[in-house]
Amino acid sequence: MIDTDRMTEGSELATKLRKGKRGGIPWMVILDGDGRAKITSDGPKGNCGCPAEPHEIDHFLSMLDATRQHMSDADRKIIERELRAYGKKLTHRPKPGGGMKAYRDAASKVRFGQFEAAVTLMGQALEEGFAAEKIPTDTALRQLREDPDRRPELFALMRKHVRTRHVTLIDNHEAGRRIRLEGRVLDQKTGAPLVGAVMQLFHTDASGEYRPGMDAGGGAGNPRLWAFLRTGDDGRFTVDTIMPERYPNSSVPRHVHYKVWIKGRPEMASECFFDSDPNLDERTRAAAPKNNFPIVKLERGDDLRMVGTLTVRVPND
Repeated sequence: MIDTDRMTEGSELATKLRKGKRGGIPWMVILDGDGRAKITSDGPKGNCGCPAEPHEIDHFLSMLDATRQHMSDADRKIIERELRAYGKKLTHRPKPGGGMKAYRDAASKVRFGQFEAAVTLMGQALEEGFAAEKIPTDTALRQLREDPDRRPELFALMRKHVRTRHVTLIDNHEAGRRIRLEGRVLDQKTGAPLVGAVMQLFHTDASGEYRPGMDAGGGAGNPRLWAFLRTGDDGRFTVDTIMPERYPNSSVPRHVHYKVWIKGRPEMASECFFDSDPNLDERTRAAAPKNNFPIVKLERGDDLRMVGTLTVRVPND
């Protein structure tokens, strides 16, 4: 990519390599060892620039495929996945209304520390169709999420309005090693999938605290890292988060708490452990099935993060 404004003779070089064509910036060219253009970002529908639309991403990937020598298929797959996810967000155009005005007003209230008004406006935004799953990840709402007095109100709003089976517990600024839990919610007796179950997950942060200064000593009642989801077909769900840390000065294994609500059944509360945790002793392992505490085995996924399967079994009484 050539900076035509700040690079010395950048404009002249771009004109030469682009053969006088126009079509916006950024513009890219991949050269061979002799400085000849092998392929450029000028695709069938013009310059793909910052690839966001599907046809732009397709052309950018064709640039990689035409020239890559050391890039593995796995690396290429990661690039494509991230580009398509980024492009989907960038090109998403909300329907008129859809809670966006109320959401923007709520975010503005958060900036000025008016959290009570912000919660009211978020409730309005959700009623009008704003996506509830954005609450735990939106950096504009981070200060609101970190106010312990307002957080239970956010819990209630997201529990009521969540519609998605794939949620993220953290925003981009959260410290910690990223993991993914892919799971199913099943009837404990029959093994049948439970579709449309509402589930809350929460855990400690990378310091072993549920919220600043509070670990197991009451912090779990109002955790800083949390999200709600609703199971999809076959009772499936996916959660992106970080590996929770052990409580400070404690031998309690790392764990993720969860609650499940299904119409006609009592609320279920449980937790899962991680197979690789050195604090998961044999006594705890042996008792886990009886206590309905799954043990999750994490393995390296295609995108290089650790992925584990969590099977949640819900009793009917």
